[in-house]
Amino acid sequence: MADDLDLFDGYDAAESGGRGPGNRRQGPGIISAPAIKHSTPLSRIAVIFGIGAVCICGLLLAVVVAPEKFASLKDVFPWPQSAAIAGVLAVAAVVLGIIARVRVPKELRSHSIGSWSIVCLFATVILLACVFVVQSLFPSGIIKESVKDEAPTAEVGSMKAGMEQTAGQCADGWVSVGTSEYPGVSNIEVCKNPQMAFVVFSNASAASLGRGIAEQQIASMLKQYESSSQTEGNWRILNGKQWLVVVDASKAAALQQKWGGTLTEIG
Repeated sequence: MADDLDLFDGYDAAESGGRGPGNRRQGPGIISAPAIKHSTPLSRIAVIFGIGAVCICGLLLAVVVAPEKFASLKDVFPWPQSAAIAGVLAVAAVVLGIIARVRVPKELRSHSIGSWSIVCLFATVILLACVFVVQSLFPSGIIKESVKDEAPTAEVGSMKAGMEQTAGQCADGWVSVGTSEYPGVSNIEVCKNPQMAFVVFSNASAASLGRGIAEQQIASMLKQYESSSQTEGNWRILNGKQWLVVVDASKAAALQQKWGGTLTEIG
């Protein structure tokens, strides 16, 4: 019986090209199994395109979330053009990934060939959706740099006095404008000589919602004085958390240094 087993062992070794339990060397005439391809030059290019699309979308998202921190990237990655480029790269990555996968025989093909380009496409779509949502809901961004804000909004008299100290004495006296038509606005004060004005909002949320309307109203009002050489093109808006000031451009920087806020042109 032991001899029979020895006979079968010898037979197995002979069938396997002499590779018995103690012989692991490959004998002559034995063909090794073909190597599985995990990538090809074309699939690697597809992955590079896909990663490029994801990186562009990531930078776009960073710009819309924190525009002040990434102000230098605004011109490099404008929203519509960059989104279009990212979309083209993502689609090109998928097409190249599919071609790379088809060109490799099924028995030699790894599951990873072409798969990463599809992953990059999904990541690109998700990031672009996030960019669109953030830009729609938060036009000025979510993360903002801390800005000095020391305007005395609690006291209307202090606001008037502070502006007069910087922008000049109000010769004709301040005129209060009714706020019933402007929800979220506490005070609107206008001076005609020199021409300047300020708006105080009830809270930061009201300022965020009503600031754009207030700026449009001010721009419309100032168009009445376009023919005047004293006022033409000389206006600036200084925005704080709960306030908005319209002042002559020559006085704007001094008022900003005193109260803080963000200085913009009237458009």
